[in-house]
Amino acid sequence: MKDRSILERNLLALSARNPAQSIKVSRAEEKSDIGFQYSRTGKIIPYYKKKDRAFFLHSLMDPDREAQGIFDTHARGGYVVFLGLGGGYHIFPFLKETSINKILIIDTDISFFKSILSRLDLYDLILDRRVDFLIDPKPEEIKEFLLASYVPALTGNLTTVPLRARMQSDNLFFESIISAIKDTIGLLADDYTVQVHFGKKWFKNSLVNLEKAEKAITTLKPIRRALVTGAGPSLEEQLPFLKEIRSTGTLIATDTSFAFLIRNDIIPDIIISIDCQHITYHHFLQGYPKEIPLVLDLASPPALTRLTDKCVFFSSGHPFSQYINRNWRRFPFIDISGGNVSHAAVSLADTLGAQECYLFGADFSYPRGKSYSRGTYMYPYFLSKTSRESPLEDAFYGFLMRNANILKERRDYGWLYTTRPMISYRERLEEAAKRLSVKVIPVDGSGVPLTFPEQGKKRETGIRTVFSAGLPLCEWRDFMQTYSERLAALPPPIEPLTEYLSALPAAQQDLWKTVYPVAAVLRKTRDKSLEKGSSLLTLAQQWTVNTVREYLYTV
Repeated sequence: MKDRSILERNLLALSARNPAQSIKVSRAEEKSDIGFQYSRTGKIIPYYKKKDRAFFLHSLMDPDREAQGIFDTHARGGYVVFLGLGGGYHIFPFLKETSINKILIIDTDISFFKSILSRLDLYDLILDRRVDFLIDPKPEEIKEFLLASYVPALTGNLTTVPLRARMQSDNLFFESIISAIKDTIGLLADDYTVQVHFGKKWFKNSLVNLEKAEKAITTLKPIRRALVTGAGPSLEEQLPFLKEIRSTGTLIATDTSFAFLIRNDIIPDIIISIDCQHITYHHFLQGYPKEIPLVLDLASPPALTRLTDKCVFFSSGHPFSQYINRNWRRFPFIDISGGNVSHAAVSLADTLGAQECYLFGADFSYPRGKSYSRGTYMYPYFLSKTSRESPLEDAFYGFLMRNANILKERRDYGWLYTTRPMISYRERLEEAAKRLSVKVIPVDGSGVPLTFPEQGKKRETGIRTVFSAGLPLCEWRDFMQTYSERLAALPPPIEPLTEYLSALPAAQQDLWKTVYPVAAVLRKTRDKSLEKGSSLLTLAQQWTVNTVREYLYTV
């Protein structure tokens, strides 16, 4: 028989953490095919009734001992996802582990959830700041929650702990949840890998670029048709068609395709670059037409900002870039989540109001084993390293085969090579096209065909925007001085880190987020014994504050 006081106690705890969820549970009916029985140790064990059989979710002998065994077989610390709530016995041992930063409990059926809360006292579990419940979530909700709450640099590894009896009772639901978790972890792993390589560089470049960004006033007018050029080998065969329709639209060139266009007497209207690495400068060694606007990420190499006075800065998803955007000067946003500059160029075309966008040279592969169109920076770079013993073909073949997991398939013209990152770039662009208003039209070439069966909603006529930045709230130096002082004054982080962060005001949480990419670098480069997220966060804070102070002292 249920105990009303237990349900009220649980709902009170739940309302403190998630009021909407508490209301939903209170209005739900309890599940009719669930029962409860005492274990030999006096604990209440929930069970499912199916075809005159009882499927118990925990041990009828000693559920606490069983729970300790589950705890002992899983890695300590990090982010833990429990697949199935049951009576919560398998979860309680994990609450005592302070190195665990986050606990997510996923289950289905709000009626089952209410039945559990009516019989078992889960007050302490619910009130733990590290704990969140997702009841009957859709895969998209799982993805959204993990992207918002799982920070690999700080929380460490993600572990799933299945309650097997619960999963067997609703196998299809939990299979979909596992698939959603795997997909999301794949995205996070890609992003984390990038942070590990570029976390410090993003911050340093953005810091140095602020002086130029404060004075940047160039704006881009709305456009109707965009012609976007990537640097894939197909750009050579598409050249006649590009010249044929050049006058019908605004040509947005990726930095990698710029040299090819100039060699073929085609002057772009806009050039876009998103790479934070200094090697990007090689694309412009032959000179830069100063009348052409150069669209740059705030984290682009400072060498690029010196090429022209027509720099147009945009903000991206980098945490420090977002902080700048909210607290100093508003910059237009471009989606660079696709991981490549062609994706960013299409996003720019959409932001500028284009109704259609022709896409050239976006091969996302190496047709015939060829990396780029002739005239791109790779050719003079490799030519400078050639000799009789090491011809140009060797250099390109070595570049192609540097990826140990390269894939190849037979085509009419020969072999087409691709890599998993390229496949990911293509899939992300195809997925992004569903959300954009611009109609993306890929021009036929030798690369992997792009398919856009579902395009975004048609843009409303008459809505046209100007691509420009707002007014800075103060001088860049004053902004960075204030930023470093506020960052240095943050309360020292402690474990569990998720609980510490969730207790902070939103403004302080935003400050910590700006150093997450630096923490990713530190986790990769420092001694692996340094596992605690709080220690990494402190080191990232110190590095960032010192970097700002040193730069302000020298300029």
